[in-house]
Amino acid sequence: MSREPSTLEEWKSTLLAALGLMVASFLAWFGLSRLSEATAGDTLGSIAAVCLVIWIVSQSWYYMTQVKSPRRLLFLMGVSFIQVVPFLFAAVYGAFGYNDNCVDGAQGPADILYFSYVTFTTVGYGDMTPTGLCRWVAVSEAVSGYILLGMFVAAAVALYTRTHSQSGSD
Repeated sequence: MSREPSTLEEWKSTLLAALGLMVASFLAWFGLSRLSEATAGDTLGSIAAVCLVIWIVSQSWYYMTQVKSPRRLLFLMGVSFIQVVPFLFAAVYGAFGYNDNCVDGAQGPADILYFSYVTFTTVGYGDMTPTGLCRWVAVSEAVSGYILLGMFVAAAVALYTRTHSQSGSD
């Protein structure tokens, strides 16, 4: 196993990667959730949804095969699963259009982001509801939330167990 990062210099690449993920997801949400209703629609939404799937698969592959440090993995998973994924799903909803074209009750970008977090965490308050193709996007977001948040908790427990079992045997 590789040595765990301990200095800021050793964490630098991981922090830059996390910042890049956050900025990219924010820009995607910011840009796509502000499209005019004439621009947004099923075609652009479908393209955004496919891009989201590609991103999730590529990130999952990267985390499983390339990140060897459990602490780095946990940090990147936390950033991705808690901030990046809901922002990217909100971008997809925005690409479909929100004035009752995708999410009933959403009036703007902040509502789309709120709906995305409520769906990702599977809270489901019921104050906004997906329509049309966005119903399937919402289902996939809820399933992703179950899986990704479960993976994050499992990684945290594994790291905690490994750290405490090693310190107990010293």
